[in-house]
Amino acid sequence: MPIRDICQAIAKYAFVASPYPVIISAEVHCGLEQQDKMVDIMVEVFGDSLIQAPVDGRPKIKALPSPEDLKHRFLLKVGFHPFFFVHRLSKAY
Repeated sequence: MPIRDICQAIAKYAFVASPYPVIISAEVHCGLEQQDKMVDIMVEVFGDSLIQAPVDGRPKIKALPSPEDLKHRFLLKVGFHPFFFVHRLSKAY
């Protein structure tokens, strides 16, 4: 199933039962180029509802937001498969 279809279904039904934040837990088994595409799709589909951590040039978070502050928002938790990265790094040398 394409990631775009998954994100669109999540966006459509996420807040039907509750306005509180949805945590999307993703285990990533793809390369950096595909990860970039996944991010582009998620940003496009979820828009400003997707919480993005501060990076260079963005203000730092001084306090964690409450669930009330995060109503109708998406949080993304990403894990990765360590073998992929070990394998990829070993090919670089």
